[in-house]
Amino acid sequence: MLDRNVFTWNAIVSAHIKSNNLDHSELLFNTAPYKDPVTYNSMLSGYANSAGYETKAINLFKQMHSVRHEAHVDEFSLTRMCNLTAKLGNSWYGKQLHSFMVKTGNDISGFAVSALVDMYSKSGCFDEAYNVFNGCSYESVDVVSKNAVVAACCREGKVDMAMEIFSNQAELNDVVSWNTMIAGYAQNMYDKNAIEVARCMERNGFRWNAHTFTRVLNACSTLKCLKLGKELHARMLKQRINLNSNPFVSSGIVDVYCKCGNMKYAELIHSRICVDNMFSTTSMIVGYSSQQNMTQARRRWEGDS
Repeated sequence: MLDRNVFTWNAIVSAHIKSNNLDHSELLFNTAPYKDPVTYNSMLSGYANSAGYETKAINLFKQMHSVRHEAHVDEFSLTRMCNLTAKLGNSWYGKQLHSFMVKTGNDISGFAVSALVDMYSKSGCFDEAYNVFNGCSYESVDVVSKNAVVAACCREGKVDMAMEIFSNQAELNDVVSWNTMIAGYAQNMYDKNAIEVARCMERNGFRWNAHTFTRVLNACSTLKCLKLGKELHARMLKQRINLNSNPFVSSGIVDVYCKCGNMKYAELIHSRICVDNMFSTTSMIVGYSSQQNMTQARRRWEGDS
């Protein structure tokens, strides 16, 4: 092992991190005779992405400042810490991190902007999130940073602001952009708007994916629109959407039929789902109960539990 260089050590440490063996990768990291910024960033990323290792991530980030001959804190390190701060919802630490990024010039790229927007938004600091986006240069705006601020606006219930940002520089929009806007409307109870944006998405040449179907099905279920539900079901069959591969899509169409009182169709779809789906089962039980058919509701409860 001693004759291996830093590249070999990095590969070994990274392999253990990818296999979720954090304890072993930590042992290798601590005993490695060679370390460089890649070694530190790999370990930092492993800690930050794993539940229960958040404190170790913060301590390692602090350590990186004291071993600058080995570790250089760069944009990757800082955005990883932004992601961790977003997960922890620690706005105080987030502001300290942002200040350091400004001082070191690591707040300019679209990747950095999106990380800061997401961090502030998930920490309950919408104004700061919006100011980061609004204050960046036109050249720094990319699809990732734009999607991040649209999602932040939607989380805050500011769907009009979200749509305004979404509509600007429309050439940047991708499938994620459209799905974010659809989800924003649906989550804020603007179900008809969500469906209209989904239709507009298709008119603009973007194919619906499982995330799109899930959001539109949720909106359709709320509106109790059987006609649209059947249309969506037909579209799913046409696109050969595998109901067994996405429990949210399969439970979504079942819920639409249940909410619309068409238990025959709901039963047909539910019976064809080959994997356990508690969401679909719950919809079936609620659907039968709403029709005062407690016998069938009990059958589903006992048969699927």
